[in-house]
Amino acid sequence: MSSDNAKPKESQRQEVRYAVSDDCRVRASILIQSSDESSAKKEWPGTLVDVSAKGAHVQISLGAVAYIGNSCVVTLAHGGIKAEIRGSLAHYVCSARHSVCGVRFNFTSAGADKAYLPFFKALVAGASLAAGPVNAESPGRYREEFRGPSHAKLVVWRDKPEGALTDFEYIMARYSAALTAAGADMFKNKEQVRFKAAEAGATGAPLSRSQEAEARWEFSIAASNLPKALAPDIRRLLRLVS
Repeated sequence: MSSDNAKPKESQRQEVRYAVSDDCRVRASILIQSSDESSAKKEWPGTLVDVSAKGAHVQISLGAVAYIGNSCVVTLAHGGIKAEIRGSLAHYVCSARHSVCGVRFNFTSAGADKAYLPFFKALVAGASLAAGPVNAESPGRYREEFRGPSHAKLVVWRDKPEGALTDFEYIMARYSAALTAAGADMFKNKEQVRFKAAEAGATGAPLSRSQEAEARWEFSIAASNLPKALAPDIRRLLRLVS
């Protein structure tokens, strides 16, 4: 069974699931409290398949032995930040090459939901984007818009229809990232990305140094989890400058 076939088709928990890209920068692992001695208390590295507000699917090695109802701890990590979320296996699906753990999170542990939320919101800000209006603002400046839930929005500008990308503004969860006058030098482009706070869809004042580090972290995740429906040059630019 392929990884696509192993992805559950419908949520049994009614929450919206958001797909996680194969090359998303967030790393995942899961520790399962299995009755099998070879699997018990072993932390299995995995790949996030999708996330929801209250759970996730994590693809792991076929060597893991687990059962529905087993307690577990999912760890998400990126850029030196980790979230450890306790939960239980809602289902466990095996294929010829790997297993997929369907985890229902338990947020009764102090701070667990707060640790997970920044990861979740950043992943959703990328995965949820869908094409919106396209229009010509002026000669040599064409605007494409992509929207997600809440205030998530990506706007890119080109010099002509299907031409070179010149600018973007990406309103994510807590922050927005913007680049004007994109050029061929991606290192320079990355240095010129500017961040602001984003509240209710409006960009706010410049950030402190610590807030800018948080914004760069959020951008790094969101930009690595863009849907394949977006044009390849958009996905490439945002990933390289994030």
